[in-house]
Amino acid sequence: MQREIEVVIAKVLLYFNYNRCENLIVRCFIYIRQRLMRTSLGLAFLLVTNSMVLAMTKSSPSTYPELSPVQMITDDPVLVPFSNYVPYDSTQVLRKDTTVIFVNFELDRVELDESFLDNANALRHIVSSIRRITDDRRYEVSCVQIVGMASIEGSAAYNYNLGMQRAESLKRYLRQHVPTLSDEVFDLNSGGEAWTELRSLVEDSQFDGKAQVLHIIDHTTNLWLRERRIKDLMDGKVYEYMLNHLFVAQRVAGYMRIYYDVVEQPEPEEPQPATEPVSQPEPEPEVQPEPVVEPTPTPTPNIIYEGPWRLAVKTNLLFDAALAPNIEVERWFGKRHRFSLMAEVWFPWYVWRSNSRAFEVLNIGLEGRYWLTHSKNPNRPITGFFLGVYAAGGKYDLEWKSKGNQGEFTSLGLSVGYTWRIGRNFNMEVSAAAGWLSGPYRHYVGMFDDTHLIWQRNEHFSYVGPTKLKFSLVWLWPERRRK
Repeated sequence: MQREIEVVIAKVLLYFNYNRCENLIVRCFIYIRQRLMRTSLGLAFLLVTNSMVLAMTKSSPSTYPELSPVQMITDDPVLVPFSNYVPYDSTQVLRKDTTVIFVNFELDRVELDESFLDNANALRHIVSSIRRITDDRRYEVSCVQIVGMASIEGSAAYNYNLGMQRAESLKRYLRQHVPTLSDEVFDLNSGGEAWTELRSLVEDSQFDGKAQVLHIIDHTTNLWLRERRIKDLMDGKVYEYMLNHLFVAQRVAGYMRIYYDVVEQPEPEEPQPATEPVSQPEPEPEVQPEPVVEPTPTPTPNIIYEGPWRLAVKTNLLFDAALAPNIEVERWFGKRHRFSLMAEVWFPWYVWRSNSRAFEVLNIGLEGRYWLTHSKNPNRPITGFFLGVYAAGGKYDLEWKSKGNQGEFTSLGLSVGYTWRIGRNFNMEVSAAAGWLSGPYRHYVGMFDDTHLIWQRNEHFSYVGPTKLKFSLVWLWPERRRK
C-alpha cells in the first residue's frame, strides 16, 4: 500500500509544476491519512507522509523548472522585465492592456471583497505570479505597480482620494499574502476619475448620444462641467444608460503590473595554487578618530488642505452688503451625507450718536436639511438641491426719529435651496424660506434727547409668508492630513 501511494505522488510531482500543486498534494496527504488512521498501517504511513511533506516544504529553489526571463513573460503576461518599466500616465487605456490585471470594488467602497465579481481569480493570479518570482533566487520583484481608480460620479478631489485608498487596500492584501514584499517595491498611483477609460468604453459601445458624449469629453476641460453636460443629454437618459452599463466597469482599483529583474549570480572563483605564507611584521594599530555623528534633520510633514472636510462655514452676502454681521455653521451626517444640521446667528447692533435711530437685531436659529440630489453626487458633501425645516428666535430694537419698537420674535418654516461647487474648498448657496413669524413688541417714544423711552402701548404681531433670502459663500473646513 505504501509503495503504491509513493508511485502516485511521484507521478503527480512530475506532471504538475510544484508551485501550482503544493496545496493539492498536502490536502491529498491529509485525506489519505484520515482514511488510513483506522487501519493498522495508519501509524507507519503517518510517519512516512510527515517526512515527505517536511521534505517538500524545505526543498531547494534549484528544484524548480528552469525559466529564462523570456519564458516568464511568455507564460504570464503580468510579469514584465524592469527594463520595460513605464510610469503611470492618465492618458493610458489600461483596460485594453494585456500586461495588467484588475480587481473590482463596490460603489464608494475601499474594502477589498474577494467574493465580489471575479476578484477571487484575479487575486489568486496576482499572488501566484509574485510568489513565482520571490521563490526563485535568480529573480527579484523590482516594482509592483498599482493604479486605483473610480467612476466619474462625485467630485474629482474625492475620487482621487478614493482611488488612492483603494490602491492602499490592495497593497495591504498583497503584503498580507506575500510578507517578503517590502514597501519600497510598491508604486501606488491614483487615477482619480477614469475619464480615459470611460472614453474607451464609450467608443466600444453603441447607444443614443454616443457622439455627443465623446464630443463633451474631448472639448470640456472642467471635470464638473463635463459631468453636468453629460447628465443633461436627452433629459438624463444617456447618463442613466452609462450609470447602469459603463460605470460598473470603472469601479476598479486593481490595475496591477509586476516588474521583475534578473539577479546577477556571482561567478565561481578559480582555485589558486597553494603558496607558502610569507611572514610579515604586524603593523602598529592606527588610532582612528571618533566619528562625528551629525543629527538627522526631522522632515517637516506636508499638510494638504483638501477633503475630507470637517464642516462648512458660511456667510450671507446679502446681509454683508447691508452691513449686518452674520455667520452659519453646517455639519453633515448619515449614509452618503444625505442629512445636515445648520446653526446660524446674525447680529447687527447699531445705535446712532443722537440716539434717535437704532438698528439692533439678534437672531439665532437651527435648520435641518435633506439633500435631494446628493445620491447622484455622493462624494462631495452638501451639494445639489435640498429641503429644510428651521426654527429661530431673537429680539430687536428698531427706532427711527425717536419712535421705535422693542420686542421678541419666534419663527418656524420651510426652506429650499441649491448649492454648487466654485472651488476646491468653496461652494455657493442660494436659498429661500417661508413660514410663520410671531411675537410681542412694545411701541415707545424717545424723550429728552432720547435719553428716556416712554412706553406707549404693548401689542402682538403674527405674519405668514416669505421669511428668508440667502446668497451665501460656503467654505469647507478641511481636515489636516499629513504625508
